Amino acid sequence: MKLLWFSANSIDDMCFTSQRYMAEGLQDSATDVYFINHDDETKHRAESWQHISIKASKTPGFKSSSLAKNMSAWLRKQSFDSNCVAIVDWRLIAKISSVLKQYGIPWILLDRSPPADRGFLAKLQWPIWRNAWKLVAKSEVAIGSVVSFSHQQFVKNKISIDDSKLVQLPAGVDLEKFTNGKKDENLILIYHGRLDKHRGVLALPMLIKKAESQNLKINLKLIGQGNCYQQLSNIAAIEKAIEVYPQMSQTELSKHLRTATIGLLPMPNYKIWTISSPLKRSEYSASGLLIYGIEHNGHKFADKEVSWMKLAPQHDFHDEAINWIKQLSNESIADLSAKSRQYAEENLGWSHTILKLKQAIQSVKRS
Repeated sequence: MKLLWFSANSIDDMCFTSQRYMAEGLQDSATDVYFINHDDETKHRAESWQHISIKASKTPGFKSSSLAKNMSAWLRKQSFDSNCVAIVDWRLIAKISSVLKQYGIPWILLDRSPPADRGFLAKLQWPIWRNAWKLVAKSEVAIGSVVSFSHQQFVKNKISIDDSKLVQLPAGVDLEKFTNGKKDENLILIYHGRLDKHRGVLALPMLIKKAESQNLKINLKLIGQGNCYQQLSNIAAIEKAIEVYPQMSQTELSKHLRTATIGLLPMPNYKIWTISSPLKRSEYSASGLLIYGIEHNGHKFADKEVSWMKLAPQHDFHDEAINWIKQLSNESIADLSAKSRQYAEENLGWSHTILKLKQAIQSVKRS
């Protein structure tokens, strides 16, 4: 089978991890994956899939539109047999769907997250997102993927669509790369991902300040890039207990997580975060970390409580963290760490997500 994967993301993007593991999981003796995006082909030479480079505008607000237009033009020049399926990013499907229909190619809409930016660009993206899901609902040969039950309910509240046209593909984790290790003697809190203001990261240095005022020795590591990176770096230059690192490879990241104690989920109770399935959450668990964050469905594991995770209301974020940390001992941390890793091994490996994706592909092929 030939699988055409149309992506609006670059291999260099922080959010590319999910696509990488799913694409690698699909590539086997019976399936040839063609990954199609705007990257230069040299960036994909070491990957297991075949890569096709499509040009796109570099102007913010027009990148996805121009990419989709050029992808559509490329598609029209190809020839395909009946044993072909497409996976398409929601940002691209509007300009590609008619060509897929012309060739009789069934497709899966990939929605790892609705528009996450705040402001003008997000307002431009929401109509594109809604239209993408309307195309799924109307098509007889398409289904859409979501990352969580809350995400699924969100889509259904916005678009009239049947559950049979939806598949949940939560973020998984590489259980061999992210492993439990010997924890640092000092209590280390860690966050990795976008260092953007609307993700709540500016609340994290204040947590360290409040802990110090109560004679708690806690270190904080922040890893990533974003519009708060410089501000957080300036704070770290003054506060010895805080370290800020730029975006790094997963191999380097796993080393930091392995020795940390608690992984942080500061994303506020905004709609966009309440329907998410943050990859960092799974990576924390696989690394044997306890997890602390703001209480909403996007931070919970399958809407269930687990003993090694503490979620608190946003207005009590600092105080609840300090109270929880005060109750922890070396023995309880070791016990909870082992349970966190065990949960990841039983529930969070990419194999679960890849199996669901394979089933979804077979489903659209039969439609």
